[in-house]
Amino acid sequence: MLDQQRQATLTAYFDDMSVLVLQNNLTTSKQGAPVRAIAIARTDTALRVLNGVRKGTLIRYLWEAGLITRQHPVINLLNADLNGAVFAGANLYQVALSPLGLSHANFTAAGLIGADLSGSNLSGADLSGAALTCFYQSGNSRTGVCADLNGTYLTGANLTGANLTGANLTGANLTGANLTGANLQRARYNSKLIRVKNARGGSVTEEPTRWPRRFVPKAARAICVDC
Repeated sequence: MLDQQRQATLTAYFDDMSVLVLQNNLTTSKQGAPVRAIAIARTDTALRVLNGVRKGTLIRYLWEAGLITRQHPVINLLNADLNGAVFAGANLYQVALSPLGLSHANFTAAGLIGADLSGSNLSGADLSGAALTCFYQSGNSRTGVCADLNGTYLTGANLTGANLTGANLTGANLTGANLTGANLQRARYNSKLIRVKNARGGSVTEEPTRWPRRFVPKAARAICVDC
């Protein structure tokens, strides 16, 4: 019965969002537009009752519709409950999932190239085999948008075999994380307090990156930004 209710909620959500996208121009709407407020409210409401697999399905829909891309996010997921969401094998390059509750989420083998996960809580999340690298436009291999885990909580997360090449790990907390076989080449971290600009352009103090016990980031070819 509960499973049927959850599926009905997801189906109704897709129907409602299709109307907002196709008839109310949600995708091209301006910040502060009423249609955005409606979309955000319906998204938050649906996520509160869905299980992990259906949460993942909903987020994939928003990404495929171009509503939560890092460069031009239309829907603000700030209050969304994505704890335990399942994204195994999902292709979510340049997705905007910041800052959210994603504890114990499943990102196994997910494509998170250029994703924004800054400030999110991914404690206990499974990111084994995930791609958290830089997104490069076709024909441009010099500059790209790198996965942003600035200030992200990754305590106890499973990053076995994850590719974090070039990722921003400044201020991240990786205490107790499993980094076995992870690629951290050129990943950036800080060793002491630093001042950085947040997404709104304000200046904030960033705590040092915290690593698993006995982990040596320089040995993993990560780059210290303040050493």
